[in-house]
Amino acid sequence: MPITRRIAWILSLGLLLITGGLGIREGITERSNGGTALQKSVTIGVVLYGVLALVSAYGLFRRRAWSVGTAIAWGLVITYVPAAAIIGYGGEPTPVGSVLAASGVVALLALGVIWTAHQVTRDKPEIASAAR
Repeated sequence: MPITRRIAWILSLGLLLITGGLGIREGITERSNGGTALQKSVTIGVVLYGVLALVSAYGLFRRRAWSVGTAIAWGLVITYVPAAAIIGYGGEPTPVGSVLAASGVVALLALGVIWTAHQVTRDKPEIASAAR
């Protein structure tokens, strides 16, 4: 594996393991705090991205192709949670810039993990490298 992919793989594994551990811990400790449906969806999302992150980390570590799908699911949930949390727990009016910034940064990180999962679980070499 080229060094750039190895670095991306290690960083992605670290991000998945950290969000997995934090998601499960925070989701369990905060489960009784949600009052509205949106607040409860944040708590469910936190637990869900925790579980998906750990499953994705396992698959990515083992370089399993299915880890791309679980990483996509993780990315969707982890992108939803900050926006829902700002809207659900924030005061009125909710600043649109805050929602976009929080979810945008998380979405970029998630795309990096998804790209890495796709790259390291491929069975066939890239067309560009095969033509060399």
